[in-house]
Amino acid sequence: MDIALCQNPNHDSQRLKYICVDPNCNVAKRIGCADCFLDDHITHIRKTTAQFKEQVSQSIDTISQVEFSKANSSPQKDLDCQIDFELENCIENIKSRFLAIKNDLKSQIDSDMLKVQDNCSQFKQNMNNELNPFKLTIENELPSLNQYELNQLVKFYQEAPKIHKHYSKASELLQDEKSKVKQKKQKHLNKMKSIIQVLLKEFNDLMTTKNVQIDDCSEYETPQKYTMSPNKMINLVETARSTRRFPMSQSQKKYFLSAVTKKLD
Repeated sequence: MDIALCQNPNHDSQRLKYICVDPNCNVAKRIGCADCFLDDHITHIRKTTAQFKEQVSQSIDTISQVEFSKANSSPQKDLDCQIDFELENCIENIKSRFLAIKNDLKSQIDSDMLKVQDNCSQFKQNMNNELNPFKLTIENELPSLNQYELNQLVKFYQEAPKIHKHYSKASELLQDEKSKVKQKKQKHLNKMKSIIQVLLKEFNDLMTTKNVQIDDCSEYETPQKYTMSPNKMINLVETARSTRRFPMSQSQKKYFLSAVTKKLD
């Protein structure tokens, strides 16, 4: 049996020469001979089998020539470079700001500590100036001292507790000043830690999946918070499947939804 010939006994074994391409055709058999088309496709759009094969082949070739950009294409590389640049610039700005804060704090601490050290040196110098003459005098034999020197030693002996209290009090005050500088430093450090914690929290909030801001390709419009739900992803996939000419079955949707949900989690 020649499959290229019409099997209708009334059509004289004519060749199957035509294909019905009419979008409104409801006839099950789309290929037929001239008599078939007179009977069932008289007003329909038709093509000869040769024309049909040629045009389908051309369509296949045309569609096959559609190119998809690779991830390593030039625009993608440019975007990667821009992302790297912006990220590095952001990091440098943050680093620069914290270095400025650190230098300012260090300058304040150094200035305060310098004042404390100056006061400490001054008190030490005053104490040495007051004690050194008595150190030299007391090394001599007492009978060899003149009346003035002996009187000065006696006076020092009488006032020694008072002098000791004076310099002990000064030492305590200097220690308090050192403690205040240390507390001031700790206070600023705690403040910097708090700032860093706030920045990290804001960063984490912005970078969570549900809060990622996506620009809609318009630099003049405010970016909106965008979330692609699993159902939207299914719709996107279905749209890509030749404009829903081959839609997903319910079982395919269920399987895809499960996979997407698991991926998002």
